[in-house]
Amino acid sequence: MKADQATALIRKTRRIHGWFSPEAAMLFAWIDEIQKSNGLVGDVLEIGVHHGKTAVFLGAMLDPAREKLAVCDLFGEQSRNVSGSGSGNRHVFERNLELYLDGSVEVRVFAKSSTELTPEETGRNYRFIHIDGGHSANEALSDLRFAAGATIEEGVIAVDDPMTPEWPGVAEAIFHFLSSEKRFCAMVAGFNKMLLVRRDCAASYTRHIDREEGRAEYGMTYPWHFKQLPFMNDPLRIFFIPSFVDRTSIRTKWIRYYQTHRWPKHPLLGPAVSLGKLLLGRNKR
Repeated sequence: MKADQATALIRKTRRIHGWFSPEAAMLFAWIDEIQKSNGLVGDVLEIGVHHGKTAVFLGAMLDPAREKLAVCDLFGEQSRNVSGSGSGNRHVFERNLELYLDGSVEVRVFAKSSTELTPEETGRNYRFIHIDGGHSANEALSDLRFAAGATIEEGVIAVDDPMTPEWPGVAEAIFHFLSSEKRFCAMVAGFNKMLLVRRDCAASYTRHIDREEGRAEYGMTYPWHFKQLPFMNDPLRIFFIPSFVDRTSIRTKWIRYYQTHRWPKHPLLGPAVSLGKLLLGRNKR
């Protein structure tokens, strides 16, 4: 999905209740665009939909003529939601799909626990799977193992809440999964998501992610910082905001605005921009 399309969709769906940040949406859109540039075709699946905020975005990434959206959620069986992560509502979810996707995308619904899903039931043609279901270690590990068997070779597995203190089970599941599934590695961490891929296919994504121009196009610049560190013996690309950056300051907002809009970069405005930089100062750290 192009960056401008993603930005418009983020604005359009902001009223849907959920926990899908604009930055995470832009990351998903960028991965989708990379996949399309690499000629990938495949379905998309989400585990744990709540009211469909992320599912609508995933559905908009699809080519309706060749790709389908699949979702899995307990919906009305919330008594089985042992970790208490989200509360899927099928009526609200389906209403939002109809409202924002207008029936243009074929949707397959698995109203059950994701621990019961098998690739034989769902198919193995998924280029992108978003795991945002049960947040216990057992649930998340089950979802990861399912996704490993359901994605195509170049597919991406996105995991929600990978390192948050509230849900340590998800981090535990990731460690167990990567320790046992040697084919996979963690590729990107940021915006409360972690992206896993097969190690042999990582370079087809990282050569794009490592380009500053691409990160800028999708809004992943200041106040976000970017670095690479080893994680379980593989290079992990990390998006983060340092503790010394005040996201609410005028300086931060000005820099962000300058980076995400074209008109301040007009040559005639050069002197004014230079003055603004001088007055606000740039943090060189």
